[in-house]
Amino acid sequence: MHYKSLDKNLIPLEIPNPQGASGNYFEQISHTCVMTGMQIRKGDIINAVMPIFQPLEADRSIRSELYIGTQQGDNGGGGDIFLQFGYVLVGLRFQTVNYYGHGAINALSLIWRRWLNGQVTNEELISEPLIPQLPSYVKTFGSPEWVEVYVPDEYVAIGICGRASSYVNTLSLIAGKPAFDLSAIVRKQDINALVRVNRQEMEQKLIQEQKDADEAAEGDRQRAQLEQQQEQADRDATNYQLTCEFSGGTRSAAEGLSVVTFNNDDSEAFDGKLRLLYANRSFIRAIFELQEPATFAVLYLSHLSCGTGGKKGYSPVKIEVNNKCVAANHDPRSDNYTIDRFEITSYLHVGINEITITLGDITTHYWIEWLKLFINLPHQGNFISAPRVLARNNPTQ
Repeated sequence: MHYKSLDKNLIPLEIPNPQGASGNYFEQISHTCVMTGMQIRKGDIINAVMPIFQPLEADRSIRSELYIGTQQGDNGGGGDIFLQFGYVLVGLRFQTVNYYGHGAINALSLIWRRWLNGQVTNEELISEPLIPQLPSYVKTFGSPEWVEVYVPDEYVAIGICGRASSYVNTLSLIAGKPAFDLSAIVRKQDINALVRVNRQEMEQKLIQEQKDADEAAEGDRQRAQLEQQQEQADRDATNYQLTCEFSGGTRSAAEGLSVVTFNNDDSEAFDGKLRLLYANRSFIRAIFELQEPATFAVLYLSHLSCGTGGKKGYSPVKIEVNNKCVAANHDPRSDNYTIDRFEITSYLHVGINEITITLGDITTHYWIEWLKLFINLPHQGNFISAPRVLARNNPTQ
């Protein structure tokens, strides 16, 4: 794929199409500015890019003002600024992966050359690669590919092009020789198409975003630690445990537990974990038998609501035990698998028991990784009731 332009002063650079890149085509150009950097957002992969421009004076010197282009991609992840004063952008180096079945960038370096006396020199700088960490639940296909994009000698980057959806699928540069003989009116119109920014304010905004993200991550870490303590307490307080794993396209249920799924499928991108597809029709049913009344029982689910466009999805499920509602319209988080705990002691009885998870009125899909049942039966051992490590209530019933 090549950038196509009627402007003969522009050089058509190839747009890499590795790993099955999809997304919508985009381009941004400034004929009277040079690109000196980018603002980049990263989460699991490179979520978004925004070109940073600086205008040129008639004497070919670079003015100090900074202008920023339109963001391509979404608002996921945190932000970083890659900028070198006195240098112009001439190349990109990035690594691509197949992310959920589509091409994506998970490492990116910018390449600059020094601008001196109105022209590009051979003095080169390369930024350290910005490398997001893919979550463990994401399965990629094939080997990562390294791609390099360079403008021709004596040219500079005056724009970007590529493909983006809810993240950046692929990226390239638009090369040109900045126009010095344009009228003042044309120069003004060209710059007015961009947004002038204050670098200090931009950096402070990104610092605050990173601080907020770090605080959220610390909250998640503490929450996960408490959840692990609670699960261990429940495990220690029970003597009968039933589990079912949904991974690799299998239904690995423990002996004594039968699991039925309906209107669901598996996804290689999620390592074969089960996906519920159809509103009010897709369900999972776990069936087991008890020979005596349970004195204590909890249900654990590891699941997520599929995000869309970098935003939280909505995939509520109804959880029932023996046709009694434990949780209605329960919508798990979207950014990673979350573990939810439901105490179900009063819903169980001697004989056949059924736990049903039914998809509700959704806008995105629902994924489940595993379910676990911890049950205490009085004649199978001497156990006490599980201590409450977390002060957590079941979702609204």
